[in-house]
Amino acid sequence: MKSRLVRRTAALLLLGSFLGGCRGPAYYEKENLAQPIMNLSDDPTELHWMQKVLYSNEGAVGGIGSAAGGGCGCY
Repeated sequence: MKSRLVRRTAALLLLGSFLGGCRGPAYYEKENLAQPIMNLSDDPTELHWMQKVLYSNEGAVGGIGSAAGGGCGCY
């Protein structure tokens, strides 16, 4: 019975030490997350152009918050 109490106490202490490490980055660590290398696309202008071409070809403009079009490529 005593060994069960010791194991349970040890497990709770271990769990508490793991949960204590869950936090977001500090303000001075966020600059590393904002580096250009962390962007998913290389060039936002190119991404916009490729989306415009895709939506114009499909006639499905409006997926990113713009008004629907007729497939001609105009806004």
